[in-house]
Amino acid sequence: MPMAVEQQTKKITGTVTDNSGEPIIGATVAVKGTKNAAVTDVDGHFTLSGVTNNAVLRISYIGYSDQEIGIGKQSTISIVLSQDTKALDEVVVVAYGAQKKTTLTGAVAAIGTRELKQSPAANLAVTLTGRLPGLIAIQRSGEPGRDVTNLYMRGRGTINGQNPLILVDGVERDITSLDPNEVDNVSILKDASSTALFGVRGANGVILVTTKRGTSEIPDISLTAETGWQTFTRWPSQIDSYDWALLKNQAWHNDHPNPGVTDAPPYSAYALERYRLGDQPNIYSNHHWVDELTNKWVPQTRYNLTLNGKGANVNYFVNVGYLHQGGQFKLDKSEKPSYDAKKFMDRYNFRANIDVALNARKTLKAFLNAAGTFETVNGPNEETLTLLTNLLGKWPNIQAGPTTPDGEVLLGGSSYQYSPWAQINRSGYRKETRSSVNATFGMSYDLGFLLKGLSTKLTASYDTQSINYLVGKKGYQYWESVVDPNRKNPDGSDYIEYHRIRTDFDNTPLSTSKSATFASFYDLQWQINFNRTFNEKHTVTALLLAQKQSQIKASDVLPFNVQGLATRLTYAYDDKYIAEFNAGYNGSEQFAPKNRYGFFPSASAAWNISREKFFEKWTNVVDKMKLRVSYGLVGNDKIGNTRFLYLDNVTRSYGGYSPSLSNNNTIQELFFGNPNLKWETAKKLNVGFELGLWKYFNLSFDIFSERRDNILITKNSTPSIIGVAQSTIAPFNLGRVKNRGYELEMSFNKPITKDLLIMAKANLNYNDNEVVYMDELKFDETYAYPYHQTGYSIGQQWGMIAEGFFKDQDEINAYAKYEGQQPRPGDLKYKDVNGDNIINQKDLSPIGYSDVPKYTAGLALSITYKNFDISALFQGAFNVSGAVGSPGPYEWYDFREFHKKAWTAERAAAGEEILFPALALAQSPSEIYNSTFFNMDRSYIRLKNLEIGYTLPKNWSRAINAKVVRLYVNGYNLATWDKMKFKDWDPEVMDNSTYPLLKVWNIGVNVTF
Repeated sequence: MPMAVEQQTKKITGTVTDNSGEPIIGATVAVKGTKNAAVTDVDGHFTLSGVTNNAVLRISYIGYSDQEIGIGKQSTISIVLSQDTKALDEVVVVAYGAQKKTTLTGAVAAIGTRELKQSPAANLAVTLTGRLPGLIAIQRSGEPGRDVTNLYMRGRGTINGQNPLILVDGVERDITSLDPNEVDNVSILKDASSTALFGVRGANGVILVTTKRGTSEIPDISLTAETGWQTFTRWPSQIDSYDWALLKNQAWHNDHPNPGVTDAPPYSAYALERYRLGDQPNIYSNHHWVDELTNKWVPQTRYNLTLNGKGANVNYFVNVGYLHQGGQFKLDKSEKPSYDAKKFMDRYNFRANIDVALNARKTLKAFLNAAGTFETVNGPNEETLTLLTNLLGKWPNIQAGPTTPDGEVLLGGSSYQYSPWAQINRSGYRKETRSSVNATFGMSYDLGFLLKGLSTKLTASYDTQSINYLVGKKGYQYWESVVDPNRKNPDGSDYIEYHRIRTDFDNTPLSTSKSATFASFYDLQWQINFNRTFNEKHTVTALLLAQKQSQIKASDVLPFNVQGLATRLTYAYDDKYIAEFNAGYNGSEQFAPKNRYGFFPSASAAWNISREKFFEKWTNVVDKMKLRVSYGLVGNDKIGNTRFLYLDNVTRSYGGYSPSLSNNNTIQELFFGNPNLKWETAKKLNVGFELGLWKYFNLSFDIFSERRDNILITKNSTPSIIGVAQSTIAPFNLGRVKNRGYELEMSFNKPITKDLLIMAKANLNYNDNEVVYMDELKFDETYAYPYHQTGYSIGQQWGMIAEGFFKDQDEINAYAKYEGQQPRPGDLKYKDVNGDNIINQKDLSPIGYSDVPKYTAGLALSITYKNFDISALFQGAFNVSGAVGSPGPYEWYDFREFHKKAWTAERAAAGEEILFPALALAQSPSEIYNSTFFNMDRSYIRLKNLEIGYTLPKNWSRAINAKVVRLYVNGYNLATWDKMKFKDWDPEVMDNSTYPLLKVWNIGVNVTF
């Protein structure tokens, strides 16, 4: 009978809150030793059935200390969880390990998986935009599978390789195709203290990506499904053929102010009337080629399945993902080829991270990280650059087509021998199949039996990548349509004849070819770690790391090898005073044997002022105040793709300098190496201040300064008369650049009521670099500026200073003389900067800024109210400029909407808005040079991400046996505010030949079982 009583079960209800009484949402309440568990709802409530009196509840939540409570006779329980200070402090991932946040001396910033998953972007690098202080991310293309993003850490510090070093779980890997659902957090290391361990590769900063591991004691299965639509953020405008022909005639009249009797504009009054009425579209066509050959919206779909579990000896995290991204090029449905030329990208991701304890005391552990990405990029057999250039330059009246009545491809005659329609529909197809498989195996051993706090870790990684190319090529004939001036159709309309042109092109069947590239990489690391606190006050941590890696790139036969040692030593007194020393001793075979190895030390310190006794009276308001300082030396071995620049390239050639002599073999030096080459060096200083107020507001401010020396540059001062081309001489370590700036980050995180939580995080970043020395040849005294690099920022724009438009020929005659092509009324009036009364390249001046912004900013907002949540990310770039890539805005390429407001004498006299100089049939004097007119301010503010979600009530989720069900809609690149003169181009991508950026709307559901 007592036994029966003991086994009786009951229902337990309760609430889980934090120390301030706020409910904790999503805490796990489990009956210890069983699978019986529940998750707290938005009010912190939970209900458990089938619980015995002798059961013990285990309550856990990330960032809080686990708690165990015996049930006894209770049926209602209130649990208060305390923040786990140790857990919160150790979330900062640093080089080859993790450090407590309170003892961190370097400049490090981090974000977690929640922020990353709010963006539907296909490229993980893009999701970092605007979120991390100090990291500049500029997306240069939106093309599926080729969406290039340039990353800069604290701006530019060199003219050579500027990409930061990127590590995934401690191993150098690409993050372009990494699934955000796999990522736990991303840290960026910015100063010498945090990057010195990487030595010769640390000067450009480091990005550390940590993937997820098993953490849930009750296994979680999570399914996410998203579907949405994408379109271009911006796309050049097109005008009707009638307006186009009027502008063409206007340009002709500008070029012929005094036409002869026999001179006539390109389009007669008769032709203009045909375009206006549209009554003969088979001759006087009116195409909107962009609308006809591109889709406004195309689908994007993403699915993810994750499994997360934590057992007594095995932890596991598994993710399987699929992403489909459509392309905007439109296939003609009437064409039924035997192949698929549709533009799209399909990506499959897989990851399994497994941790195993190998002995009872869990002092010996092993782990395996295995991941793969399999990607297919498909499209027409024409490079995107060529296709976009031809498409955006396709005049609306160039042809009736796109085909003749017999189905042959129509071109634009001798004036336009391209057909974007045929390049999309009849050129064939191109398919790239990319696969990347990587694996890391490691073991760690707690050596506390030898010395308390001592441990060791060994990891071995191997990656392989391959790209298989399948190209299907198909040919087609070129035809043109012409009007026979001597014939008319019965209805009086013009008679058309079709003629074949370029007979060297013919209709040919599809032929295929295959090729492939392969690359491989391995990395070995061995660590010895020490972490121990003496007398509860003195904490000493140390790291000694040995590493060797080898990489064979697709274009090389010989591998790139890097090896070295790294060490870190940290001392903290009561977490109040912290001192740290980091150093890397690395070698790179890019350089001659005597210059392969270098020593890169750094020193740093921090003072937690808020832990001082004299500060105790303010801690109820100021809960954190900290000072940091670091200084050190790091290197950069990114010197381009040319291998072994220290070696001469000598070859034997046949035939000599005299054709009358025979058997005169010669020795030819194709390249003169430089055995004294070495890596760039960067001396970095960083001073930081951290402040926390009222436990919900935090501020961090960093000032940095960097001096980059030994930059590899061409020795411009070497006279060319020695008979050797500069391209055959190795570069020299002569360049010098200095860079300085600051970063400000603020965050606010506070529950307003039990139902309302508001979070905000903002950052502002400034960087300013200056070229100190580039061995630049000085221009003579007749130039307005003797140097065009030295003393200016890397990428500084140069051009003419435009001071309005010439109003008439008299003003032109009275002004300084233009060298070369002479201006017309309505052309830009350039400033005679050097005062020699001649307008030429000697008047070029620094205009605008670089194409990398000096200021960047981000603002992330999040509001949670009961079951609803909304988040938004605003991102901005300022003090950045550039001209649209030629032939972008120019009328000789194609007329756009803004050309309707080009200069005319009538518009100028009426004081109307003028958006463009006087039109011309060919390149005008206004378009020979870059100028302040065409060099646009590319500053912008963008609504980068927006997400609105709703979590279903728990009793609804239970209907499908789910723990959590969340519905959401999110968007990406939704709105942009800028100062662009021409709104046809996105301020991040200003080029006709580059695939525009994408705007995406998604709806999704996440279900956790």
